[in-house]
Amino acid sequence: MDYAQDKDSLLVKPYDKCTLPLIAHIAAGFVGFVLGFGVLWLFYRLVVMAIIGALLVVPAAIYANINMAKKRRLRRLLGQFRSMLESLVVSLQAGSADLNAFTHALDDMVLMYSEHSDIAKEAQLIITKFASRISIGESLTDFGKRCGLEDVKLFASVYSQIERKADKTSEIVIRTQKILADKIEIEEEIQTLVSGALNEINIIVMMPVFIVGVMGFMGGELMQGLFTPIGRVIATVSILMFIGAYLLGRKLVNIKV
Repeated sequence: MDYAQDKDSLLVKPYDKCTLPLIAHIAAGFVGFVLGFGVLWLFYRLVVMAIIGALLVVPAAIYANINMAKKRRLRRLLGQFRSMLESLVVSLQAGSADLNAFTHALDDMVLMYSEHSDIAKEAQLIITKFASRISIGESLTDFGKRCGLEDVKLFASVYSQIERKADKTSEIVIRTQKILADKIEIEEEIQTLVSGALNEINIIVMMPVFIVGVMGFMGGELMQGLFTPIGRVIATVSILMFIGAYLLGRKLVNIKV
């Protein structure tokens, strides 16, 4: 299969940069403003303060959305990298040379993820650089540095050490792929378990807002104490404590293999 060789077709957007369109930032900011305004109004019942506070939430919401987008892209790339390794192993077991194995892997990645996917562009870069006398090991090392994924860095390190130096290159690559595949599978299982804990954290953090909202709309003098100066100070401290607990909970469930 032929692929375009121009620089634009091979350009992979930096993994540390956000690839979201402007409309996504606007939407995230709007959602942050609405949620911020709603929560602050429930706790303070001061429209001006709620608006000012909500405006401060907007950049935080945009920043959080950007970080989540970056993490999603890297998780997607990790899965694609795993598929590429599996394709490489099949080709190497069939007796293909290294470059041919990567060419076959590129064809597979295009079929599986499209030629615009990150992994297809990375595979094409490796092949194109090889034509410019840049070794596959060097290209993989560069790939690992740009994406920052430890599994890519590990594979690049192993490949660089054995490239053109070992008679059992295919065997070592296959063994390395098996180890990485097991590691990635364990990481996916952990993430599945962690997602449940994250949902519980989100529910716990939202419960005070729900309770205050229900009690506030019940009417009467049930919530009048909250809207006094002392009550608002206590509400502020409580909100900060819940934010701190949420951030701490997120950090505790961030498990790496």
